[in-house]
Amino acid sequence: METLELDGLRLAYWQEGRGQPVVFVHGVGTSGELWARDIGPLARDRRLIIYDRRGYGSSSKSPRDWRAHRNDAVALIEALGAAPAVLVGYSGGSIIALDLALERPDLVTALVLLDPAFNLKRCLTPGFVRTLAAAQLLRRVGGERRGAEHWMRYVASYSTGGSALDKAPAERRERLLQNSTGSSMTSHPVAASTSTKRGSPTSTCR
Repeated sequence: METLELDGLRLAYWQEGRGQPVVFVHGVGTSGELWARDIGPLARDRRLIIYDRRGYGSSSKSPRDWRAHRNDAVALIEALGAAPAVLVGYSGGSIIALDLALERPDLVTALVLLDPAFNLKRCLTPGFVRTLAAAQLLRRVGGERRGAEHWMRYVASYSTGGSALDKAPAERRERLLQNSTGSSMTSHPVAASTSTKRGSPTSTCR
């Protein structure tokens, strides 16, 4: 792990390999460290750059603002001389990746969005709404961790029953819950939608 200091703020990041830069932006409930382990093999023929967004891992406190997260990613790419990069955004990270590509297309050679978490208010299901409400209630009554665990178990569930959260190794499960704890369930990007106005995400965030 390396760190980048930005006007008193800190971004923790990992980079490995040589070749075309690929910058990965994680979502809510995960972290750069977890993804660095999972997609490390891509560094065999690429320059892989993964970072902890502010509010996660070893980076500074969250700005709770999508534009600030976008500006962090811009600063990281420029500081590491990684432009133009293939930009990969997962879940809530897709909001940041898309916003960056729209505002600074000179920094991006290709955009990959995995399970993008925007404009989903149009397709909410009763089960989603019930789980979101239950997670909010548990968070207020039983504490951050209980609410986070209920939410993460739902978002990692299988259509055939059960949840990947329960099957994950204990260390990974604990890290996921640590990353989820403290994030407002109402601000989770899966529950959010972005404005149709270019570069103006309207959802609150972690």
